[in-house]
Amino acid sequence: MTIKFVGLHAHSVAGSIFDAIGYPDAHMNYCFQNGGDALALTDHGNMNGLAAQVLHAKKMQAEGKNFKPIFGVEAYFTTSVKEWRGAYDEAMADKKKARATKKTAQSGATTEDEGNTKAAQPILKRRRHLILLAQNQVGLNNLFKLISKSYTEEYFYRYPRMDYDLLREHSEGIIAASACLGGVYAGNYWENREEGSEAVLEAMRETTREMVSIFGDRWYAELQWNNIPEQHELNKYIIQIAKEFDLKMISTADSHYPDPDAWKDREMYKRLGWLGRGTPSWGEGSELPSGVEEIGYELYPKNGDQMWESYKNYCKSAGFEYDDDLVMDSITETYDIAHNRIESFFPDTTVRLPDFVVPADSTATQALVNYALEGLRQRSLHENSEYMERLKHELNVIDDRGFSKYFLTMKAIADEATTQMLAGPGRGSAAGSLVAYSLGITQVDPIKHGLLFSRFLRSDATDYPDIDYDVSDSMALKERLVEMWGEDTVAPISNWNTLQLKSLIKDISKLHGIPFPEVNSVTSTMIREATPAAKQRHGIKAGVYVPTWEEVIEFSPTLQSFLTRHPEVHARVEGLVGQVRSCSRHAGGVVVAENLDQYMPLINSGGVRQSPWAEGQNTLSRWVSLSSICLGSLLLR
Repeated sequence: MTIKFVGLHAHSVAGSIFDAIGYPDAHMNYCFQNGGDALALTDHGNMNGLAAQVLHAKKMQAEGKNFKPIFGVEAYFTTSVKEWRGAYDEAMADKKKARATKKTAQSGATTEDEGNTKAAQPILKRRRHLILLAQNQVGLNNLFKLISKSYTEEYFYRYPRMDYDLLREHSEGIIAASACLGGVYAGNYWENREEGSEAVLEAMRETTREMVSIFGDRWYAELQWNNIPEQHELNKYIIQIAKEFDLKMISTADSHYPDPDAWKDREMYKRLGWLGRGTPSWGEGSELPSGVEEIGYELYPKNGDQMWESYKNYCKSAGFEYDDDLVMDSITETYDIAHNRIESFFPDTTVRLPDFVVPADSTATQALVNYALEGLRQRSLHENSEYMERLKHELNVIDDRGFSKYFLTMKAIADEATTQMLAGPGRGSAAGSLVAYSLGITQVDPIKHGLLFSRFLRSDATDYPDIDYDVSDSMALKERLVEMWGEDTVAPISNWNTLQLKSLIKDISKLHGIPFPEVNSVTSTMIREATPAAKQRHGIKAGVYVPTWEEVIEFSPTLQSFLTRHPEVHARVEGLVGQVRSCSRHAGGVVVAENLDQYMPLINSGGVRQSPWAEGQNTLSRWVSLSSICLGSLLLR
């Protein structure tokens, strides 16, 4: 590209469910191929995609690709949570209003409703978009705090929210922008446009004063380019306000899919979201547009030349004129922000283990030695030289690796589990640890059974301990740990459920009016047809194997014939299979550490606070090294 530009407003399927498609790596790869050297990820109300974003950025750098990840969020904003709470309490006092004001349980998979944000809103549902970008580690920790608090009951009603007071408390190191037609300036526009332009401008002036008082010159007015008339009316107001207050402006692509050809997949994905929100059928008007020009905008990671082209094309088709120099400055300003105002950094990966498990009168290692020796005494093994030498060796390795607090944490969990319920004897490599046996974490004597500690932990290794711990009621134990140590100390990890091949074929076929018996005959046989050939490819002669969707398409003649007859289904299935459908909770995995809300952007699901990152999305060991909060996984199965 010849015009410098960086996308500072972008969404992925990892955090903008049923609104964006493509995981962060797909967006980053296309952006790089398209001439970009940086991209922000700003999903709706969360930073669920940050783990994938960081891991892929490191992979790109290892491949010699100079690409800068920018960490951000498109937050939901309301001016005052206190004002909202007063309206909510008033509604609940009125029985009729209370029935209509159901307070839904928090969900980490909040689905954006575009139409609702691009209109005037009653106070209970009022939320406006706000772009927040971390300039450095301090800013990233503040973003984590903001998001974690926005998901607590005080701030959550159908969507997580932030207000002026919360932003003031955690604004350091953060750049903010006014977002899109659902943004804070747009809210001033939608709420006041019936009263005339002066009412709109006065509301925008009040917003500007507040935001500048919080962010100073880190507050930016955001322009976007499409053929929506209201967008251009808003742009004109924003330009006037920017001149009055000497604000710098930026232009953003607000990308929602990873490449220009994926627009149709995103349109289908949105319609799948309608079904998920209770729409009984596809209904009239749910057909896909025949071309992207019918939509009125293109939402992929554009380069600077494409931004300029979008500006020229859309302002002409909408019948609006602008100062070209002003718009050019707003495009190139994004490059200055990305490379001169935002540092090049990855999240802090310092390991932080809990301190509260260490007795006040000793160090972690001293406490671990004392507990381990006492465990051997209770088992009458303390006078056996073989056991003492083995214990000494293990304790030295644990101390050298800095894992004493990890074992103390596991001991505390095991002690509580033993008093509350049936606990398993231990399995996996951790059963080879005499320290784990002496602490009561496992119930298997590793020396008696010839189990090796080196399979579990070695001085020359770099991996983290991983103890699989079995209990009869993992949920009860996790709830007990939260009671003991607090919700900012214990957080379950997430599961991200994805669109599966069978249900996806059925839903897409339904939109295209394909008779259900024809579809069902395919989906009921395709897995059975594909499995033998898939097993043969992998050399699997016995046991259960579930073929991947690629293998099903390749090895099922019935499915191949169906997709040949219905190429429109084939195209959408390949674009959407594996995209995120919903958020749930891992059956056993939890994170135990202190001040979790400062070191990860916690979400809530069903009223339970949890980590946004999942074992299935990134392997847990990689996720742990990214989050830097705890060592290994405490798997309570």
